[in-house]
Amino acid sequence: MKLVGYTITGQDNDSYMFRDNSALNRCTVCGYRLDFSQTNPDYTLTKCSAHISATYDGQTIVSKKFKEFCELNEYRRIRFGSFENDSNHFHLVLTRKIKFDAVRRGTRFERLCPQCGNHGAVAGATPAYVFVDESLADGFYRTDLIFGSGNEKAPLNLLGSETRAKLIAAGLGLEDVDFHPAYACGDVPVKPVSGIP
Repeated sequence: MKLVGYTITGQDNDSYMFRDNSALNRCTVCGYRLDFSQTNPDYTLTKCSAHISATYDGQTIVSKKFKEFCELNEYRRIRFGSFENDSNHFHLVLTRKIKFDAVRRGTRFERLCPQCGNHGAVAGATPAYVFVDESLADGFYRTDLIFGSGNEKAPLNLLGSETRAKLIAAGLGLEDVDFHPAYACGDVPVKPVSGIP
């Protein structure tokens, strides 16, 4: 297996992006949210000081220092959702997608909704197999698939090896951040990294 990059996951921060689902745009058939990257402007993080963390409903929260790190390195295709009452944290939304190889990984899809095309649950995300055949370029990416169940689904966040090294060297205190290998799909024809939408 060829290592092409890493997934990056922060610790749980004991919070929800949306504690009240009434603010979500939901499917009229299955009832699940239609936008899994929506930012709640009323969100506030109070119990966690990590630079990268995750809400129980699968959203990645980053510190101002992490945002500044990304800006300094001129990483593109990243949205930092802001919060009205918390200027020290941001909702990290990566928009550069990589196709995930669900067949090779053995990912399970349960309860497909005929209306919105969403699944009630998607299980089997790591180790990640992605449709690239060369190492990920410096920067951040996300999988085209989302994983989890119900309204607590999110894509995998990925980064290149160079990005990982820069992030560690930046001294952001990433002791509670997990990096797991992401692998190329092997003999399956793939698009080059430069062709990622």
